[in-house]
Amino acid sequence: MSAVTAQTWLKGHRWPTLLIGGGLVLALAGGGLLVARAQPSPTPHPTAVATAFPTPSPSPSPNPTPSPSPSPNPTPAAIRCPLNGLVVSNPALLELTPLAVQIENDPLARPARNLGKADLVIEATVEGDVTRFTAVIWCRATEGLTGPVRSARYYNVDLWQDLHVLTIGFGASYGALDRFAAAGMPYVNGINGWWPWFDRYGTAPAPHNLYADLEALRGTFGQNADLDPVAAGVGVLRPPFTFDENVTLPSGHPVAAVEILTNWYWRIGWRWDAGLAGWRRLDDGAEIVDAATNLPLVATHVVVQRVVADVVYGDPDPGGNPRRYQHLVGSGEGTLYTGGQAIALNWSRGTEADPTTWTYLDSGDPVVLPPGVIWWEIIPTEADLTES
Repeated sequence: MSAVTAQTWLKGHRWPTLLIGGGLVLALAGGGLLVARAQPSPTPHPTAVATAFPTPSPSPSPNPTPSPSPSPNPTPAAIRCPLNGLVVSNPALLELTPLAVQIENDPLARPARNLGKADLVIEATVEGDVTRFTAVIWCRATEGLTGPVRSARYYNVDLWQDLHVLTIGFGASYGALDRFAAAGMPYVNGINGWWPWFDRYGTAPAPHNLYADLEALRGTFGQNADLDPVAAGVGVLRPPFTFDENVTLPSGHPVAAVEILTNWYWRIGWRWDAGLAGWRRLDDGAEIVDAATNLPLVATHVVVQRVVADVVYGDPDPGGNPRRYQHLVGSGEGTLYTGGQAIALNWSRGTEADPTTWTYLDSGDPVVLPPGVIWWEIIPTEADLTES
């Protein structure tokens, strides 16, 4: 989102104004008049007696109407993040372009930094059906470096077309780069060498030690001759979900934990924590924290989208492993995990230019969620998912 676009978005919100009026009450009073007359005569007469006209009593002054006491100024409506419905502490961030940062999930790269600062996290399979994160960062500031940052994948085109976010990655396969070019997708590829916001950090071996200074990157929006034309092509953000604090969710069935196996050795999951009112992230059965904050990774809502995924031959990763291509245009089934329960969903996306729409399976009604961070899991239809 460009600065001009986001400012337009912000101006569309009304701020309440309180007008206080005062009045002036004027009171008018009348008085009396005393007149004396003498009757002159050439002959003596009795002394004329002065006649006094009665003085009218002054009319009572009307009681002035008291001016109403000014009401206290109402609290302005809070500005909320369109990606999760949470209150935004720094609205100026909404004038910047939403970033979709490719973050690694290899065991050598865990725990990631600033994954817990994302407004929305999308997880999808890559080569070998291992997973990678796309952290959409817009409404909150990050702490220090973010990463490890890895290469972009085919599905980044769909995320840009669907959501209108700016991909931040470090490299991509020739097949992915060709697809980006064919779609006219704007993106930042740190491996080009002319983006100054990437650096090696920590003790992990390469390629698991590449990080990005996102705050430095965001600070150059509007004044960078290389970045600004790229950001200008992103478009206006299209949030994937709608939020309402007072929404009543349909009934589901209770779930305490979810485990997903994308292959025989790659195991991810979520465990419901009533104290945190959210789902704790699990990788290979272990709870994961954010390395930047040392806080657990927690999602308010976990949305699972089952899609057809093809194995792509002829465009392998550096280790020779074939990549994955997710069919994100079409329709299918999904599940919403929220509040310790599971609710069946349907998803649909008619064309590449359309956003993904979500409805409840039973009613067909659009999905509306209470505010909270979402983790969007894009998994193959053949992946094993178990609930307990």
